[in-house]
Amino acid sequence: SQSTKASFRKASGQVNFNNGRRKKVASIMIPLCKAFGPMFIFGAFLKLSQDIMIFISPQVLKLLIQFIDGDEPLWKGYLYSILLLLTAIIQTLVLSQYFNRMFIVGLRIRTALIAAIYRKALRMSNAARKESTVGEIVNLMSVDAQRFMDLTAYINMIWSAPLQIALALYFLWDILGPSVLAGLAVMIILIPVNALIANKSKTLQIRQMKSKDERVKLMNEVLNGIKVLKLYAWEPSFEQQILNIRNKEIKVLKEAAYLNAGTSFIWSCAPFLVSLVSFATYVFIDENNVLDSSKAFVSLSLFNILRFPLSMLPMMISNVVQASVSVKRINVFMNTEELDPNNVQHDQSEIHPLLIENGTFTWDSSDSTERPTLRNINLQIKHGQCVAVVGSVGSGKSSLISALLGEMYRLSGRVNTKGSIAYVSQQAWIQNATLQDNILFGKPLDKALYTKVVEACALMLDIKMLPAGDQTEIGEKGINLSGGQKQRVALARAVYSDSEVFFLDDPLSAVDSHVGKHIFENVIGPSGLLKKKTRVLVTHGITYLPEVDNIVVLKDGEITEVGTYKQLLEKKGAFADFLIQHLQE
Repeated sequence: SQSTKASFRKASGQVNFNNGRRKKVASIMIPLCKAFGPMFIFGAFLKLSQDIMIFISPQVLKLLIQFIDGDEPLWKGYLYSILLLLTAIIQTLVLSQYFNRMFIVGLRIRTALIAAIYRKALRMSNAARKESTVGEIVNLMSVDAQRFMDLTAYINMIWSAPLQIALALYFLWDILGPSVLAGLAVMIILIPVNALIANKSKTLQIRQMKSKDERVKLMNEVLNGIKVLKLYAWEPSFEQQILNIRNKEIKVLKEAAYLNAGTSFIWSCAPFLVSLVSFATYVFIDENNVLDSSKAFVSLSLFNILRFPLSMLPMMISNVVQASVSVKRINVFMNTEELDPNNVQHDQSEIHPLLIENGTFTWDSSDSTERPTLRNINLQIKHGQCVAVVGSVGSGKSSLISALLGEMYRLSGRVNTKGSIAYVSQQAWIQNATLQDNILFGKPLDKALYTKVVEACALMLDIKMLPAGDQTEIGEKGINLSGGQKQRVALARAVYSDSEVFFLDDPLSAVDSHVGKHIFENVIGPSGLLKKKTRVLVTHGITYLPEVDNIVVLKDGEITEVGTYKQLLEKKGAFADFLIQHLQE
């Protein structure tokens, strides 16, 4: 029988029923196999045919040596020589095709993984975001995804190497008889040694990845706050912190290098040891056994074939172990909790473009003791309205917009949005691209609209001041723009998108009062570019409030009043208090 547990949330008085059945953990391997399996299998078929072709050369060589020793017609010698050349050419062509296919598959897997990780990072819930640092996500994209690319070219050696070893031993038995077993014994002795080394390298790999995550995270923080670091002259202390992590990493890398050196030495000696032991046993086992040129050269060519699979197999085992670590890391990340798409519905039959009914929202769904951020929210916004959201700091103004966007965890109630949405956040988000690309954001250039938007957002003067106009490359996070310029670029991007609904989270806070007035009149206000659009404006500026259609007053996460500027003033409630507080400041 299935167990059902119930949890009670004190803050909102809500009861959650949790089914006892655990959520199945998904793996990235199944979709990867489905997407890239056919091409991979074709590559494996090429590898199989190349493996079989390798063993044609020693047989032709045997015939060639017999031809030299015996008294056969001359044409046979030419035939054997041409056969040797042809097998080598065909073998090379097949092998190059195989590697071409495998590298393409590897590159595609890497690209698919990077895209999937990036998409997941955008959909993660707030609780899951706390668990993964930026450093970890960057490492998953760069290091762990790269592992797959490095592995795919040689992963067929997992079955190809044993096949080659088996065929080589079969032909060697034919020439040297039971003496081959002595050589085989040497190989078998070396396998557990290698397994031990592979296991040790796995633990080193996990330790190294942890240090790497730490280092990337710290480097990210250092580069983000480089200005503060320079001003306070904190470089030496942060450098020391990074070096401490790096030293830990280097220590692990040194151990790994010693292990690899040991493995390489063992496996470089392996074919030589195998042939030496086999020949010695063959000669000493029976006086009648004579090591002639035919046996020696054909055996050596077969031992030569053995060298590659013998050296590759252990390397492949350790690579597969490393890749399995990466698979686990990516699986853990990909299985983290996502934002619930049902937080917001998109029912087109609704009259109002924006609607919240009895909404209760929180940022962290896992914390049941915490008081919800927004409570008892009832809000209807008509088409083409400009609604201002006001309230003191921390009253939940930005959270209200996040709730409408579906970024918050909905405990109860219903949220519905209709039409395309443009969002301008409190902190402007700037791409590492030209100023024009930042405004167009992937849309085709409409020169007339572009000029209108740039003028309305008061960016004309700024563009003239920039060295290459709107083709100036803006650094990451808008490093060569001021706060006000960044905010206006973000606003211009939203206006250019020509969406139906606009969420503007305090876009005028970072600009001067006269620029703010210009933007309100030309963009947001009743005679601006967005006059026919639905606008939700979070603001601290009381000067613009008489010109908006409706005002929503928030206090401690609850809507206390809704109405026009005139209505709210006459009420003498929370809005009047808010105005008095602002005027006193």
